[in-house]
This record gives sequence, C-alpha cells and structure tokens, in this order.
Amino acid sequence: MKSQPDAASRMVAEVVTQLPVPSRLGMLRFERLNEPSWALLFLDPNCERQFGLPAVELCALVGSPYASLMEPEARYRLHDAIQQQLTEGTHYLIRYTLHTASGPLSLLELGEAYKQHNRHLLRGYLLVIDGLFEGDPLQPALDLETQNSRLQIALELNQRAQQEQLLHLDRARAQQDLILLLTRQRYSSNNSLQEAAELITRSACDIYEIDCASLWHLEGSRLVPISAYHRTIQEYLLPQPIDVSVFPDYLDALHTGRAIDAHNAMRDPRTREMAESLRPRDVNAMLDASIRVDGQVVGVLCLEQTGATRAWQSDEIAFAGELADQFAQVISNHNRRTATSALHLFQRAVEQSANAFLLVNCDGVVEYVNPSFTAITQYSTEEVHGQRLSELPALENLSELLFDAPSALAKSNSWQGEFKSRRKNLEPYWGQLSISKVYGDNRELTHYIGIYEDITQTKLAQQRIERLAYTDNLTNLGNRPAFIRNLDERFARDSDAPISLLLVDIDNFKRINDSLGHQTGDKLLISLARRLRNSLIPSGSLARFASNEFAVLLDNSDLTVGQQVANQLLATLDKPMFVDNQLISVTGSVGLACAPLHGRDPQTLMRNAGLALHKAKANGKHQVQVFTEALNAEASYKLFVENNLRRALTQNELDVFYQPKLCLRSGRLLGMEALLRWDHPEKGMIRPDQFISVAEETGLIIPIGKWIARQACRMSKALTAVGLGNLQVAINLSPKQFSDPDLVASIATILKEEALPAHLLELELTEGLLLEATEDTHLQLDQLKRLGLTLAMDDFGTGYSSLSYLKKFPIDIIKIDRSFIHEIPDNQDDMEITSAVIAMAHNLKLKVVAEGVETAEQLSFLRRHRCDVGQGYLFDRPIPGNELIEKLKRYPRGPIA
Repeated sequence: MKSQPDAASRMVAEVVTQLPVPSRLGMLRFERLNEPSWALLFLDPNCERQFGLPAVELCALVGSPYASLMEPEARYRLHDAIQQQLTEGTHYLIRYTLHTASGPLSLLELGEAYKQHNRHLLRGYLLVIDGLFEGDPLQPALDLETQNSRLQIALELNQRAQQEQLLHLDRARAQQDLILLLTRQRYSSNNSLQEAAELITRSACDIYEIDCASLWHLEGSRLVPISAYHRTIQEYLLPQPIDVSVFPDYLDALHTGRAIDAHNAMRDPRTREMAESLRPRDVNAMLDASIRVDGQVVGVLCLEQTGATRAWQSDEIAFAGELADQFAQVISNHNRRTATSALHLFQRAVEQSANAFLLVNCDGVVEYVNPSFTAITQYSTEEVHGQRLSELPALENLSELLFDAPSALAKSNSWQGEFKSRRKNLEPYWGQLSISKVYGDNRELTHYIGIYEDITQTKLAQQRIERLAYTDNLTNLGNRPAFIRNLDERFARDSDAPISLLLVDIDNFKRINDSLGHQTGDKLLISLARRLRNSLIPSGSLARFASNEFAVLLDNSDLTVGQQVANQLLATLDKPMFVDNQLISVTGSVGLACAPLHGRDPQTLMRNAGLALHKAKANGKHQVQVFTEALNAEASYKLFVENNLRRALTQNELDVFYQPKLCLRSGRLLGMEALLRWDHPEKGMIRPDQFISVAEETGLIIPIGKWIARQACRMSKALTAVGLGNLQVAINLSPKQFSDPDLVASIATILKEEALPAHLLELELTEGLLLEATEDTHLQLDQLKRLGLTLAMDDFGTGYSSLSYLKKFPIDIIKIDRSFIHEIPDNQDDMEITSAVIAMAHNLKLKVVAEGVETAEQLSFLRRHRCDVGQGYLFDRPIPGNELIEKLKRYPRGPIA
C-alpha cells in the first residue's frame, strides 16, 4: 500500500489505506456487446488462470469464443433475463456455467448497461464461484455417480464445441471466398449496383442456408428493394417498398447498431412490431445489417429464416456486416464513377459549348475561360488568365457589374441581362450574360461564374425589325405603333404638361386612287408627308396612321396653339401640288384633342381626337373640329344603339308601320309605304332617324332590309286575302344595301317564298345612291327592274338632282320631298318648283307622288296640277301592322280614275 503525506495540513504523515483491487478478490472486469452473441470487447487478463484461455482469444470478434463456452439455449435465456433486470434497475446479476477445457465453471456476472458511440454495451465483473464453499461442514461430498454424470456432460459439450468449431471453420472459408470474390469482381459500368446486389443476395442464401436474402435502399423512411433472391425457387423477385416509419424500434436499431440479430423475430423487441408483415411469409428469424456510406445508413442487407427460429452465431453476424460493407463499397465506387463521369462530361460540355464560360475569383482575377470566349472576344486564354477584369477591354462593363456596390449582383446571388463591350480589334459587340456567385464550404464567396453568348447579330436584327415595325415604309414617318409608344412615354414623363393631339385625314382620297391610280396616290402621300413635316413647329412630331390619315403630337401646347397649328395644316393642304406632271388639289379634315383638358391618359386622348375627326368628316369635311363632351355622348349613344340593335333584330323589337297612299283624282287607296319602327323595352319607341344611320355604319341595315321586305310582302298578301285588293307596298332601300352582292337574289327569293307578284313591291331609292352609283349598282338596278319591281326616286329635289338620272336609270316614280309641300300655298317658290317637277315627270311618262300632304289647300294645289298620288297626315298617320287591316276598311277601293 502507498500513503501520501499532506504537508500543508498535517505535522505527521498519515497512512490512508485503499480497498483491494477487484482482481485480487478473484473478480474479473469485462466489457461486451449487449447482444445474445456475448461478444467481449475487454476481459481481465487474469482470466487465463481460471478459464485456461487467454483474454485475447476470448475477446476475438470472429467465432465468438466466449459464447461458444456457454450452452446456446442458456445464452439467449440469460440475455432476456439481463434485459428484464435492466428495465427494473440500474444493474443486473446472473449465474451461468462455462464449459472450459478443465471442466465446467459456475460464474456470477454482475454488471450495468451503458452506451458509447451509439452502441449498447455492458460492463461489470465475473466471479468464479466453484470451490468457494469447499470445506464447508454443511456441504456433503459429491458421490461418484454425480461426478461421472458431470464428466459425461462435459464430454458431450466438448464434442459439440468441436463440431461447432468445424462448422465455423467451413463458414469462415466460404465467407473468405465470397469476400475475395466480391473484392475481385469487375462490374459493368452501366448497372454495377444491380450486379453486386444480385451476387451478394444469391451468395448469402447459399452460405447462410437461408430462404431469402435481399438488399434495400433506405430513402428517408422508405425501404426500396434493389435485389431479393429466393433460394427455394432460385429466382429474383422484388417485393414492394416498405414504409419503416411505422416500425420505429426497428428503424432506431438500424441506425444505432451494426446489425439486428433477431433469433426469434416475433419476440425480439427490435422486430416484434413487424410480426404482422412477417407472419404471412413464416419468417421467424432475421439478421439485418445496416449499409453505411460516410457514416450514414443508406440501406440494409436482410437475411430471413422461415420456419423455425435460428440462433445467429457471432461470426455470422460479423460476416453480414462485412457483406453490407462490401455493398457500401460498391455504392461508393459507383457514386465516385458517376461523379467523375459527370465531371468529365461537364468539362467536355464547357469546352465545346457555343457559349463563353468565364470563372473569376472574388478579387476580379480571371482563372478560366473556354474556347468560345476566345472566339467571341478574340483574346486567347493566355492573354486573359491571371488578368483583372478591369484591365480587359473585352469585359470592361463586367467589372463594374461585379464590384460596384450599387449593382444588382451586390444584392442577389445572380444576375441576367445584356451588356455591350468591345472585341480585341475594338469592334463593338452585344452579349447576353448570366452570372452567379460561387460559395465555398464555409459559405464564403470565392468566385463568380459567367456564361454569355454573342447576340450582336440578334441585336442588329432586332433593331432592323424595330425600325420596320415602327416606321411607315412609304413616307419614312413613324407609324401608328411608334406614335402610340411616343404618346405613352410622353404621359409617363409628365401627365400634367399640356399637349395637343391632331388627327389629319385627307378628304376623298379614295377618289384620287380610283381616278389617278394607286401609284400616283402613293406619290401624293409622300409629298403631303413632306409638306406636313416642314410646316410643323419644332415641338411637333408627325406619324402616318393609315392610308390617308396622319397624326401630329405637339408638346407644351394648349388648345389655342393646337387650333392655330390645325388651321395652318389645313392651309398647307389646300395648296395644289404637282404629281406625275399634273396639278392635284386636296383638302383635309382635322380632329383636335388636348391634354389634360380632354384626357389624362393616352387612350382617352386618342379616342377623343378620333371622335373629333369623325365629326369633322360628318359635318362636310375640310374643317377643324375640337373635341367636346357632346361628341362623347353621341358616340356613347351610337354604341348603345349598335349593341341594342343587334338584339332587337333577334328579339322581335322591330316593327313595321304603314302609311296609306291615295290616288289624288279618285281618292281611292292604291298602296302603302312601309316605315320601320323600333320599340325598345326601356327607351320606348325610337325614331328611324335615330338608328338608321348606325345600322348603315355597322352593316346591320342589310339583314334589317331583308326582314322589312319579307314583312311588306306578307302584309300585301294579307290585305289581298281579306278583300282589300292588290295593294302595292313601298320599302326604302339604303345605299349600303347595294354593297350586298346578294341583294337581287335575296329579294327574288323573298318574292318567290311569299308568292307575291313583283309589281306589288315598290323600291324607293335615294338620290345619294344614284349620284355615287357604280357599274355594279347600275347592273343591280337593271336586274331588279327585270324582276318586275317598281323603282321610285325618293326625296327628289333635296340633293344633287339631275335629269340625267331619269334617263340613265330605270325609274318609274318620282317622290317630291315633303320640304317642298310643307309651305304650299304660302311659298311661291315651292309652288313653282312643285308644279315644274310634276310637269317634267309627266312629260317623261313618270308618275309623281307627293309626300307630307297635311292641308286641304295642299291637296287642292296638287290636284290642280294633276299630281298622281299623295300621302301624308291629311289622309292618315303611319298605322301599326296589327291595326292596318281594320283601319283600311274605311277607304274606298276600286280602279284608278
């Protein structure tokens, strides 16, 4: 014993005695795995005197030599007893027998559980209790028979141990051969994992003599099968993936232990929660070894024994781990080959890419460029490698992007965009660049990688396309999209500054094209564009909107300035010009809108200027029209009429009224004029003059005209059927209807379908139609006349009346407009004109109808001058169709006097 003096506190040294070392008391310290394999990690070297074997051999991992000295059944029973005691306390105490070469030894094992490196271990002391109680007077001596029995048991156990040792040697040789085979195996590069998995599972079935061996990938909490070999049928059959999250004890054991050696899978705490899935396949013993790559569990090797339970030997457990390690090595090699192949592929792709690759460190020094960089910039690798970006003219703008604090890359990890730079020969070029930051393992910025391509040709093509898209090819002025873009930019800069928008339309330009040809018309437009551009003030911009329409934008100009410029433009257009050696005179109409007075956004200003131009043309052209809110209201009303008129045609809101026409000599009823009415469900009755013009503009007049013609034919047939005689019905034809190539055919079809004689239908034509009649119009009138229809010229004398119409077109009747009848007998001029028209018509063998007869004096005057037919309020107002038959019964009927 040793003693230590404490000089600081004691005058005399004191002897402090220590407890004896446990080995001196015959207690042997040990450490081992907390598993039925009883694999020792450490044993007191003094064990050799009592066990006859050195501690080094008893602690060997291969063969489990310590466990081989125990009875197998007792070993598993004792392991369960240890687990039971540890659940109830912090230590355990068991007694068992070791069968050594010198005979059986009874031992007491006292220990505790602990955990190290995620492994469950046991540590404590072993005490041999044989002979401790010899000489005890209370202990009787063993008889000879008992000694012989024990010797017999020891002999049998020794023979069994020798057999197990031989089996162990056979397994060891087979295991070594398999490991050597796996080490030397050369797998194909395409599917090395699958080849290795099939080899391992088939070989494991043969060595372990088990029914099934399988390899699985662990993906999160799912086990996905790689290979599964069934020894009984000698086939590979893959099972379904398994969700092991429902087996937490198994998953925890897989992560914390090297292997799960469940000799009874139904009772083992690590696998018994899987009993429901194992029982259908009669699996009663399992040996699962975890596959680890870089310390992480990536899979599992599963060995399954069906039928009876199985006590897995320590060498079998160790070998399962070696097989798992071999497959882990295959996985690592496969991943390394895949990564190397991907790296080589990436290197080839970068080298052969048409895009330029650029690698720059965080100090702006170039570390790598690929061949495409040289092709684009004309700088070789040697000229740029190791150089700063700021020193390379080819990338002079890139240095600012990377290292200037306000740049977009300073606030994010990547940037994309275009940049302009110069090649080595100082030729400018455009590049489309994508640049990103590269971080190291410690998340510190180390490099920038840039990828860009030469888009110079694309950029030039875009500029050409933009020039074509925003330039009028004929006049080289800006076109409509260019003007609208300019207007948008102007409002974006300052929406409160005054600007004026003028839309200029060349009057009757179609007539110039038709008479002089489009080539001359194009030359005229070029001259007009040049003249308008030269007459503008410096703040004005000019664009061509359409074939004969121009737009002018005046910055910082109010309504007064806008009107002055508009009048100047009209005066400029009024001046004749020589085109193709001939003098041509044109006029123009101008619509003017000013911001912010007439609109605070581009769309509103454009719409209002368009409304003003439309009004200027409607008022007779050759004038300036300033936008007013009345124009907006008028446009809104027209839109309302258009939208509702389409519905009216399908919802039977249109109706036909009829105004009687009488023979002025006999007073008898000759026929009627059909007059269109619109009974709107909200607005009530709408007059024709409020919607006919809209119907003509939108083209709705064509289907409406056909509908009126059919209604008139049906009414004439209905009047004949009730005995009112063959009464002629007159309908009005709009000039717009003559643009319908189907006009003649549709009227002929209606007459045929309604079975009405053609002479009972009269068509009233306007002077405007005859004034602008083309050859097609003349042909249509001749065809209508040949059908047997009666043609009448309506409102004669109000327009450009010409006697040539009466000779040129097949007219049967002239209708004197009500404006000449209204002031008879008070207006002598009207009386002279009316009497002259009647006389002229009779001389030309034409009948005369007077409209608007309202007084007896007017009737007397017309009779005195032998006018043929009259209609007006004096005889009757327009009558609704459903009341017509009843009201016509009061008129006398008979032949014309």
